[in-house]
Amino acid sequence: MKYSILTTLVFLFLFGNLKAQNKLSFEQALALTLENNYDILMAQVNEEIAENSASKANNGFLPTVTANGGYNWTYNTGENELITETRTFDPNNSYNYNASATVNYTLFDGQGRKFRYLQAKGSHQLSELQLQLTIQNTVLELSRIYHEVARLEESVIAQKNALDISKERKKRAEYAYDYGQAKQLDVLNAKVDLNSDSIALMTGIQELENLKRNLNFIMGQKIEQDIQLDTVVGTYELFVELEVLMAAEQNNIQLRLAENNKNLSEYAIGSSKSNWMPTVGANAGYNYRGQEDPNGAFLIGSQNYGPQAGFSLSWNLFNGSTNTQVKNAKLGLKNSQIEQQSLEQNIKSQGMNAFATYRNLLFVLKAQKDNVATAEDNFKRSEESFKLGQISSVEFRQAQLNLLNAEQAVSKAKYDAKNAEYQLLAVMGALVK
Repeated sequence: MKYSILTTLVFLFLFGNLKAQNKLSFEQALALTLENNYDILMAQVNEEIAENSASKANNGFLPTVTANGGYNWTYNTGENELITETRTFDPNNSYNYNASATVNYTLFDGQGRKFRYLQAKGSHQLSELQLQLTIQNTVLELSRIYHEVARLEESVIAQKNALDISKERKKRAEYAYDYGQAKQLDVLNAKVDLNSDSIALMTGIQELENLKRNLNFIMGQKIEQDIQLDTVVGTYELFVELEVLMAAEQNNIQLRLAENNKNLSEYAIGSSKSNWMPTVGANAGYNYRGQEDPNGAFLIGSQNYGPQAGFSLSWNLFNGSTNTQVKNAKLGLKNSQIEQQSLEQNIKSQGMNAFATYRNLLFVLKAQKDNVATAEDNFKRSEESFKLGQISSVEFRQAQLNLLNAEQAVSKAKYDAKNAEYQLLAVMGALVK
């Protein structure tokens, strides 16, 4: 007996694309993501740049050494006028040359370089926290996509089983109709349900393939690479709400970022105030200068060389912009303090919400597992009754749908709970070690 073209296409697509292979665990997917994810790689480069900038050499704590040199050649001809006579000299070459090496060092600048150095170190710490935040957000996104792919894989299996059942039901309805034991309406209903299950399976496979490409992208893999996931979820952690809130207050990455920004604002005040102070510098060097001019009137050549040293003082006695910079820096600190207070309340709210969500999802998971057991028992009984002609095809179809929905619901609850666990760990600042 021939099946519909749609059903045939579904099976060709399914078995042509979902090839048998080693299953990818979440830990393996996480390792690939940490190594190859594009956002993480760029954040690591930015952190390295900030680390290079946060050095004393880059913030004025070391002296500067400069070397200069010059050489000039001139071709001259002309006259020298003396008191007693005028002498015309022949064309000739003349030379001027010099060389020097100088060391400059700032002895005092009103602690400006100190605060610049602290700001650079703070920026480095900021980039480290931003890297951690990027990793944390990427892990959460990986968890969401990975577990959704795993759910869709289980859903496709459940839909395939439902399709097999509908296929068998259609066959039985056609046999019964041929022998006058069923109505044509039963055959038509079976065909409709078979086509509905075929469409659902095809749609599920397409969603699965699309999301697999997204998973490959976040792992930094070739997006066309086919993968199959390990759908076994490990044990769920148990949390105490008070411990969650304490950990969030101490370790939450966003709170640590806010604290870092407040410190940077304090350093900005010190850096601005340093403009009121003088700058004292010291320098030392060695100079060499010389010239040769064969046609000189009295002096045809000279050389000078020797060391030199000195001090310099620069003091900007009035600069209207410094006052403005200090005022704005203080306002920036005030804004950072307000932001930190707001974020503390927000993170506390997130912690309480994440804990409640996780606790409720664990309850939902337990309830859905009970529903699956009940739906399986009901389906087996309904299947036996349907084969004996004790219930109608509509009642059997309802039992089939109840089992399919229960299987998909428990699969969703399983992965929702795991995602909620990772979200809770992120609020606690424990997701990225």
